[in-house]
Amino acid sequence: MTAPTPAAPRRSDRLRPLVLPPLVTLGAAALLWMSGFGATPPERLPIATLAFFGALFGDALARSLVRTGRSGTAFLAAGLAIAVALAAFGVPLRDLVAPAATALAGVALAAAPERLGRMLGAMSVYVAATLLANYTLDAFLPVGPWFLVNVGTLFFGVTFTQRDRVHRYGRRAVYAMIFAAAVMNVLAALSVGTPLRYVAVSFLAIVVSEAADTEVYQRMIRRRWLVRVLSSNAVSAPIDTILFTVLAFAGAPFATAGWMVQVIVTDVVVKYASGFATALALLRDRTRTRLEPA
Repeated sequence: MTAPTPAAPRRSDRLRPLVLPPLVTLGAAALLWMSGFGATPPERLPIATLAFFGALFGDALARSLVRTGRSGTAFLAAGLAIAVALAAFGVPLRDLVAPAATALAGVALAAAPERLGRMLGAMSVYVAATLLANYTLDAFLPVGPWFLVNVGTLFFGVTFTQRDRVHRYGRRAVYAMIFAAAVMNVLAALSVGTPLRYVAVSFLAIVVSEAADTEVYQRMIRRRWLVRVLSSNAVSAPIDTILFTVLAFAGAPFATAGWMVQVIVTDVVVKYASGFATALALLRDRTRTRLEPA
């Protein structure tokens, strides 16, 4: 069996370590704005949430560092020097938490053996996205007169495809990741005083929908990547959305039948579209690295 052909670095691989820090910082500001559509708008994001948001992009940074052969240590040292300089000019250290988390996660993943680094990279994106999705579970963006988009859906759509990346390492790895994410979400929710109802519903929705997705994906393991991803997402996205929306909000004064139908339909569409977009981006990467047959 021939070894995978390493991918030649692209221009985007060389630019990504430079553009990610400012983009992550702007993304954190956007997350704060979107969180303002929740029941209790925060004045600022918790440190842990900033760290989770930054970790979401660690895998992307790691892949660029590996392809370009850049030294993670040198990159980290340069980032630290920039942080010190910015702090000297009065930039709050809190604003550097997200890009710092991206740098730390990216350097750590790039330093790991390639196969392990790829697996842990996909797992880290999955766990961070579920944590961010549950942090924003009560924030709804109005999109026109007919649609309400749950902010958490924007993150949760990514988890379906990230989990599918882990399937190449076996069913046990997938279930270990799902269970770890569920436990971490419960602990994170309890630490910020999230009502126990939301905690329990979140745990149940993650375990049931992700287990369904895993079993569908495994039964289509010999099909093409996009077929596997889109088929498994078509099962798990509706299960997750219906379970969470009905069990979390049923009985609330605002949760009329029409409101729940509106939220469920919009969330399923957004999750599926987000998963599809992520799958297309990963398909390009998989084709370049030739890690598995088409």
